[in-house]
Amino acid sequence: MTTSPVPPPDGRTRYANGGRRRAEIVEAASAVFAEQGFQNLSMRQIADAIGVSHTLLRHHFGRKEAILEAVLTRREEIDQQWRTSLLQEHSALDAISLTMARNATTPGLIQLDALMHAEAVNPEHPAHDYVVGLAQRFRAQLIADLRAEQEAGRVRADVDVEAAALCLACLIEGVQLEWLLDRSVDMAAVVGFFVDHLRA
Repeated sequence: MTTSPVPPPDGRTRYANGGRRRAEIVEAASAVFAEQGFQNLSMRQIADAIGVSHTLLRHHFGRKEAILEAVLTRREEIDQQWRTSLLQEHSALDAISLTMARNATTPGLIQLDALMHAEAVNPEHPAHDYVVGLAQRFRAQLIADLRAEQEAGRVRADVDVEAAALCLACLIEGVQLEWLLDRSVDMAAVVGFFVDHLRA
């Protein structure tokens, strides 16, 4: 009995496998950055921490800044996917507190956010521009959400949506830091308290 040789994987298979491996590295790197930060880690230390060879890490990313960019981009994608799903069933106003409740189930991501924001305050940090842009996009989204809710009659007409959005962004950032220090803090309740004062 003879068997046909198994054909080598075509380009699409190799690309899919490479994409999966890259995604696994990004996920593992997210956990490492959440625990150790980014600035003081070398490529070799990152490779050791996530359990891959230095050569493989360089093959997929080239430099450590590219790993950070991939981690932050993936983080933003996850948030956007969650938001899109949430808004199919809830108003934007209700979604804010629900998002905070969900964030309490992802401590690694919250810690990653906190460390990256702290490190990226330095204009020389490779993620500085990205983190600044992320904060600007977040505030712009909050302004758009609050304005839409105001037009729908769910936010009081006398609310200055731009000021409220800035206050809300600062509150979210601050309560997440407080929660990292004290897990008894109910982030959803704290943010919900503020949101309730905006309701019509």
